[in-house]
Formats: sequence, structure tokens, C-alpha cells
Amino acid sequence: MYLAMLRPAYLSQKLDRPIPTKDGGTLRTLAEARAYMLGLSKTRELRSQWQHAAELLLGEADVGAFSRQIELALFYDAKLDLTATAQAVPKSR
Repeated sequence: MYLAMLRPAYLSQKLDRPIPTKDGGTLRTLAEARAYMLGLSKTRELRSQWQHAAELLLGEADVGAFSRQIELALFYDAKLDLTATAQAVPKSR
């Protein structure tokens, strides 16, 4: 995955919301998501959901679209911490 040539201003943007993972804490910025992606195993990296996330990142896509794709990729890999995600969502009255 080639994700080295991205503008620092783009990478410093916050994701739509913090994304907790089961294996790496919480992703809060595009830079943190990029670092997470660079650490993926080759098997995970080659999955279509991660390839799509890389395309979005390299194309400096809208943060919302990228955030949703990262959540989806983590969900498919069973690495999205749904317990922490549920606790972060405010309860409706």
C-alpha cells in the first residue's frame, strides 16, 4: 500500500468520530488511520475494503467517506470495537 505522499494538512484532519479498534486503540485522525493501514498484514491489505480505503485516502477524498470506509473495513475484519462504539453514541430520550 503506497500511502507516503499525502499532504500533512490533509492527514491532520479528524475523522468524523473516533474509531475504536480491537487491536490498536482509537483512530482519531487521517494520519492515525494511515499509520494503521501501513501496519496491516499483506492478507488484510489486499482485501477490497482496504484497497478502497487506500484509494480514498490517496485521492484525498472527503473525510466522511474515508471515515465510513475505515469503519467498514475494520468491521469486515472483526477489528472494530463495537462495544466502545456503542458507548460513544449518545442515547436518545
